[in-house]
Amino acid sequence: MAVARRIRRRGWMNAANKTAADAEPRRPVVRHLAVRSRVGGSLAEARAYLLVVEGVLVDTVLPSVNCWLQTLAEFGFTFRTADVHRFQGLDAADLLDRLLPAGEAQENKEFILAKYQMRFVGEVLPTLRVMPGVRDLVADLVGRGAKVALVSAARGEELAGYRALLGLDDLVATVVSGDDVANGMPHPDRLAAALDRLGIRQPADALLVGPSPYDAEAAHLAKIRAVGMLSGLFARADLMNAGCRDVFLDPKSVRLALATSEVAA
Repeated sequence: MAVARRIRRRGWMNAANKTAADAEPRRPVVRHLAVRSRVGGSLAEARAYLLVVEGVLVDTVLPSVNCWLQTLAEFGFTFRTADVHRFQGLDAADLLDRLLPAGEAQENKEFILAKYQMRFVGEVLPTLRVMPGVRDLVADLVGRGAKVALVSAARGEELAGYRALLGLDDLVATVVSGDDVANGMPHPDRLAAALDRLGIRQPADALLVGPSPYDAEAAHLAKIRAVGMLSGLFARADLMNAGCRDVFLDPKSVRLALATSEVAA
């Protein structure tokens, strides 16, 4: 928790700082859309909810960062936790493109990705836990008559592990993953695919729950509403500036907010 607090205080805008002695430090710039969504409607009024698996439903953020740190160290790259965390929410290949010097990223990319994926699936995935209150939240959403889609960057064995861990296949209408759409956040492709599968023709009828500013960017581009989750360890201000209408602590707090909205109505 102390690490999480330090990350939140520092925020995602800390510059990446490569300390390998044989490479020039590279400080990539990450610019998020500082545009608040103007789409109306309350949290409880959505007809469809798109829930990001990593960081919202499954506690993946710090385990993933630690896996990256170990893997990159094997290739001679040393980073701080915050350096890697600031790119959480991107697909693995995009994270490397942002994090490493351009030449080395291309030269070592496939080897680093393969090593990371092997370590994550073999060592990290079996240790992951579901966020408290996830099934109750999804059951409530479905009980209201809403459609629920899971959105994930995972592919193959990793995705199968998430689905088995969550046990939500009896409740959710669809799962859109890296196996279905190549471009991850902040591209809106996965969100558009989810809306299409759910039969939602008006993007304003949907709401995305995501843990990173990249999710909010994608929602903005897809013209749907977004709320953020602090379980992604990004600062509240960063999530709001990226386009989130509101920010919640965890799935339990989203469920409480839904109940409150219904009572207020």
